[in-house]
Amino acid sequence: MIQEIEEFSIYGVSVKTDEELESDLNSSLIFPLWKKFHSIFGTPDEIYSVYYDYKNTHKLEYKICVGVKNPHEKGEKICIKGGKYMLFEGFGKPEIIAPKLWQNINEFFKNSSLQRKFDTDFEFYTTNKTQIYISMKE
Repeated sequence: MIQEIEEFSIYGVSVKTDEELESDLNSSLIFPLWKKFHSIFGTPDEIYSVYYDYKNTHKLEYKICVGVKNPHEKGEKICIKGGKYMLFEGFGKPEIIAPKLWQNINEFFKNSSLQRKFDTDFEFYTTNKTQIYISMKE
């Protein structure tokens, strides 16, 4: 389902990474980022994970920020751009659901005429629901 999202900001911790690093748990920078987030922010009811600043080199590079909507003194401010986003969602534990959703997303775009924008994509986590919003080309 495509939705129009208004611009908003989150406050959190970020890291620059790429597909190659993230394909191996031993080199992944995202797992330590989540640990850092929880050490600073605890376990809030609503968490955002934003993918941005994509660079399409031989390995897809990007930045990721894990954060919350409320301003936080130790949080870096990241803007989620307004625009059209395709929503994918699932229910259950985020650590199980999110990878499955990303598999579905990748498969969907391989077989679709719709195109990703690779601008700001984000995940939104609540207690038992994971939503992934993918920025879309007009």
